[in-house]
Amino acid sequence: MIIGGIAAGAALYAGRGVFRQRQQLAASEASGLETMPDLTHVPAALQRTALWALADGGFERRVLHGVVSRGGDDLALTVFDLETLRERRGEWGYLPVEPPFRIAATVSVACAAVARTFPHVLLKRTGHGDDMADDTAVDRVSSLTKLARTGLGVPRSYAAALPAGLGPVPLDVALPEQWRAYGDDAAFVASLLAGGFASTLESIGRRDLVIELL
Repeated sequence: MIIGGIAAGAALYAGRGVFRQRQQLAASEASGLETMPDLTHVPAALQRTALWALADGGFERRVLHGVVSRGGDDLALTVFDLETLRERRGEWGYLPVEPPFRIAATVSVACAAVARTFPHVLLKRTGHGDDMADDTAVDRVSSLTKLARTGLGVPRSYAAALPAGLGPVPLDVALPEQWRAYGDDAAFVASLLAGGFASTLESIGRRDLVIELL
């Protein structure tokens, strides 16, 4: 029985690997980007984002990379799915701003480096993350770590560390409806919006989208 259990576990692990590889290839074909084995090519600045604090690090999946052209400029773009380390521990984090928000256990991320210097700014569109909903009963039953936390009476949610440069109060700038911004340079955000970024935000309908510049 022990040998059979080990064999079944190995088969399941291998099957998951094949399934994820197929997913990555399908995403590559759909996007025109190349598959990558990991995130070693991504600048370490990613670890200074609120996303990283919310996830407490994590595990990347379906990493794709390539160069896309926008407005006459070539942009090196990396996209991936991030399974948060907090999810592996059976917990979730929220950003302690006004109003606070959380992210899903797995989030889709797109990041790029450009030849400009930005103050740290975070823009958030309203969505389900603002509800701060706890894990459902199904979530807790389907996770051994969540079950253990429930049985031990350990909290499931924790405030993430607020990155330096992000204040807890939304900036007093005229943003499109359903958007709010955090940082310490309202004048920069206002100039960005006046330069055409406001139209970009107005055209986005995806709930819970977070944009970070740093």
